[in-house]
Amino acid sequence: MAAILTATEVAALVGVEEARVRKEVEHGLFGSVTPPRFTLADAVYLRMLSLLELRLGVDDRMKLHDLIGKAIASAEVPAKLELGPVLDLKLGPLTDEVRDKLDRFEAWKKELVVDEGILGGEPVFPKSRLAVRQVGDALVRGASRGDLREDYPYLTDQDFEFAMVFTKAYPRMGRPREREASAR
Repeated sequence: MAAILTATEVAALVGVEEARVRKEVEHGLFGSVTPPRFTLADAVYLRMLSLLELRLGVDDRMKLHDLIGKAIASAEVPAKLELGPVLDLKLGPLTDEVRDKLDRFEAWKKELVVDEGILGGEPVFPKSRLAVRQVGDALVRGASRGDLREDYPYLTDQDFEFAMVFTKAYPRMGRPREREASAR
C-alpha cells in the first residue's frame, strides 16, 4: 500500500499532534516535496514515535525513519527490527496496526454521504442527516461516547472513532463566522 497522506491526515490517523509532524518535516525526514506527503512507512514511523517515550535527536530520528522505511519496503515486513543490542522494535505488529487503521478509515470514508442537498454537501453518516463533524467536534471537545450513543444509537464504535479522526484530518476551511470573529 502506497498511501499518500497529508500532514493533517497522518497526524490524526496515528495519534500525534500535527505540530510534531510539521517539525519532522522541517528537519527533512520526509524529503522536500511540497506540500509534504506521507506513506505507510512514514505513518508507522510517526506512530512509533508517539508510542516511544524517549526523546531522540534529529540524527537518530533520521536513522530510525530510514531503517523503518527500508524494512517496510522489503518483500516481507520483518516481525521485529533490531535497533541495538538491547532494543527491538515490534515492526510487524505496528505496521499491521497502522495499515489496518488506514484501510478501515478509507473504507469508512467511502460510506459517508456527500450531497449538496443535505447540509450543503457536508459529509453525513449514511441514512441520516447527522454531520460527521458534529459528532467529531463533540468528541474532540471531550463529550463521552456514552452520551453521544444515547443521542445517536445507530452509530457504531467505528463511527465514533473515525468521526474524531475525520474532524482532525479535515479541519474546517474558510473564514470564521461573524460570531466567532467578533469573539476574538
